[in-house]
Amino acid sequence: MSLMVGCMRYDTTAALFDGRASIAGHDVEMRTGVVVPEIFARMMRDGEFDVAELGLGFYLRDLDRDPRFVALPAFPNRVFRHSCVYVNVDSGIETPTDLHGRTIGEFGMYSQDSGVWAKGVLGDEYGFRPEACRWVIGGLDSPMAPFDFVPQVRPEGVEIADEPDRALSDLLERGEIDALFSANVPRCVQEGSPRVRRLFPDYVPVERDWFRRTGIFPMMHAVVVRRDALEAHPDLARAAYQGFLDAKDVARDHYLGMGRRLYQVQTMLPWASALAEEDLALMGEDWWPYGIDANRTAIEAFLRYQHEQGLSPRRRTVEEVFAAELLET
Repeated sequence: MSLMVGCMRYDTTAALFDGRASIAGHDVEMRTGVVVPEIFARMMRDGEFDVAELGLGFYLRDLDRDPRFVALPAFPNRVFRHSCVYVNVDSGIETPTDLHGRTIGEFGMYSQDSGVWAKGVLGDEYGFRPEACRWVIGGLDSPMAPFDFVPQVRPEGVEIADEPDRALSDLLERGEIDALFSANVPRCVQEGSPRVRRLFPDYVPVERDWFRRTGIFPMMHAVVVRRDALEAHPDLARAAYQGFLDAKDVARDHYLGMGRRLYQVQTMLPWASALAEEDLALMGEDWWPYGIDANRTAIEAFLRYQHEQGLSPRRRTVEEVFAAELLET
């Protein structure tokens, strides 16, 4: 079978692009995009790919309506999210509960994956309540209407407005919004604006402590298969899962092998090898696991957050969300 696969080229997927990993029994054509929402749009709007990277929350919104995809427990994109909350320095926001009553920007849609994680974690840890805030949805560094390729869920009791004409980064710097939840670093921060900072300026020890206590490394995206492709080729779910797992393990084995032997010579970043040693000490050698068993706690947390934030009509189970033949992974 000729197979069209869409995803970003990360460490976790590069081996599929260069042929060091493959999807057994299939001739694979790898495609990517300039930014990851482009891949999501091409999959959700046109079903362009047989297999694709898709935001986990995007997938759940599709699953709650007319399910066209089946998720595999392969997670090519994971990020801790205490770092994704930015505040205007004149807003008076010092703690997560100071966000209550404020106006907060969010890119593309209310509670995309990074926002779901951030709101959920701040809720568990600090009592943050999203419904106690006003939300503005728009483009990050340039004006943009909300995503039109995914259902825009607006939970009852949450004040949400669209801002298609002005960039959220500019609004934050000018103090027209008090805070911003963003997976990507806004332009005003990249340019060193003194008017904006992170809610957690020293976020790394906060995130490390949270991982130490919870064991959760948040997944943003999963791999999905088009349901019609899976019906035509029942082996596809397991073959695609194994291919993405093999690609991720190629990257992991590089860090554990050559990356540790050739100390600090394979990257332009000083002390990157020391960081890798710290991560291994905290997270172990399989710090980026695929499969259900190793990720059940994280997946269940995300599903709980989806329901608590009014994004899913009920709290789904892991077994409902992922391909049945991969539940034992």
